Amino acid sequence: MTKETFAARWSKTGSEIAGIVFAVLLALWLEGWREDVELQERADDFVARITAEVTENQTGLKEAIAENDIRITGLRAARESGDIAIDQIGQYLVISGGSTSNAAWQSAQMTQAIGHMPVETVSVLARLYDSQAYYADYMRFIFQRYTELTTAAQRPDDAREALQMFQQHLAIANSLAGQLLEHYDAFLVSQK
Repeated sequence: MTKETFAARWSKTGSEIAGIVFAVLLALWLEGWREDVELQERADDFVARITAEVTENQTGLKEAIAENDIRITGLRAARESGDIAIDQIGQYLVISGGSTSNAAWQSAQMTQAIGHMPVETVSVLARLYDSQAYYADYMRFIFQRYTELTTAAQRPDDAREALQMFQQHLAIANSLAGQLLEHYDAFLVSQK
């Protein structure tokens, strides 16, 4: 074997190895690019699902606030007039909380898709869902006290105080709901 044949063979082998390495690197790059595209599509899908979820929650929360406002007004009027018999106030001893679904947000958190959402969107959503969790916790607290408050409202000696506490709980719930609506609005505006 001559030096020229040996060099030609190594040159050919080197070219084949370089071609294989290039093909492998290209395949890996294309796979990574495809995964990034799929993750971005998934992130966009989650943002759309979260937007629908927030819109639905917003509608339910607005209805709950309006219903609770009616009950607050009714309880205040009953307390002021002194007509606090249970058959008169029973219609106001109801709590509306609205929907506070977070399924789309939780799903997005469990995937890599959240890493492909804009940072501003994730930040707004984190504040929104933190506020929503606080509101949901307060609503659970009210529901846990519901039986105690409604039972006390039926006892003549405790009725005024129980009604005042019930009215205050509704007012606090509406205040928290109002704050949550601000977060909903901020997110929905950012998506337009």
